[in-house]
Formats: sequence, structure tokens, C-alpha cells
Amino acid sequence: MKSNYKNIKELTVDFSPYISAGAFARICGINEGQMRHYVSGIRNPSQITIDKINEKIRIFAEELAKVQITGA
Repeated sequence: MKSNYKNIKELTVDFSPYISAGAFARICGINEGQMRHYVSGIRNPSQITIDKINEKIRIFAEELAKVQITGA
């Protein structure tokens, strides 16, 4: 996985083995239909939406980094 992506489609392709496009949309707080438009290239997100997605990814990554499994 790389740290910079030129578009949402490229990002979701890399993430697809780990997380569905629908789950990614929910994490980002974006309507799933709208996310499908971004992934397919039908529409492009505004810079505000890109910033929101980047922030939500950062928050999700921080939350994942805190996860620990204890017990059997």
C-alpha cells in the first residue's frame, strides 16, 4: 500500500482486499452511491470532500492502531 493516490478509484483498488467500498464510504461519511460515482470516475470529489476523506482515513487509522486483542 502506498501513501499517495491520484484518485479514489486507485485507493479503493488497493484497499479492496481489506475493506469493501461500502465500508470505506461509511468510514468517510459519504453516501455509498456518491462514493461509487467517485470510484467509477463518473464524478470527481471536490477539494473539500477530498480533505474530508483524508481526515476520516487518518482518524480510522489512528483508531485501528489502538486496537488490541486480549484473551483467548
